[in-house]
Amino acid sequence: MAKRPAAHPLVALVRGALSPRRARAAGPLLDLLARRLAALAEVARGRPCPLPGGAAERARWRRFLRPLEGTWHDGDENLVRGFLDRWGLPGQDPGVSVARGLVDAAEALARIEPRPETLWFYLWEMESLLSGRATGPRTPREQWGARTPREQWGPGPRARIPSVRNRTPWRS
Repeated sequence: MAKRPAAHPLVALVRGALSPRRARAAGPLLDLLARRLAALAEVARGRPCPLPGGAAERARWRRFLRPLEGTWHDGDENLVRGFLDRWGLPGQDPGVSVARGLVDAAEALARIEPRPETLWFYLWEMESLLSGRATGPRTPREQWGARTPREQWGPGPRARIPSVRNRTPWRS
């Protein structure tokens, strides 16, 4: 029988921050969180690993977080984003850097044991990042194709006015 990896310490912290009724109802979501953090750790190490959970789980997370939304304040957001917002290196896979940021933030939050509202914001931000990773384009080329909107549609009608054209850095 395969042994399950130990759950991330953040999962226990989130479980402890929930009311007993919500903790019972959130059991499957907390298991999903543990599996996601384990998969993100693999991706952060550069190993390709599919992230557990699909569209149904993302919708379930949103329903779970909706009543908690707005309970956090700017300090909670600044703390979490301080761990997540990092400079990416040229040529670095954005998926790996997002995974590394989420795992590092989870480890740091588990160490400092922040107030529950900070955890709710981390979960909300994690869901947003993973949702964007699952559905959205990763590079401008994937988003716009071979040409950017300016290349595709031109500089616009104001660029034809000489006084405006002389002030614009992207002169036509």
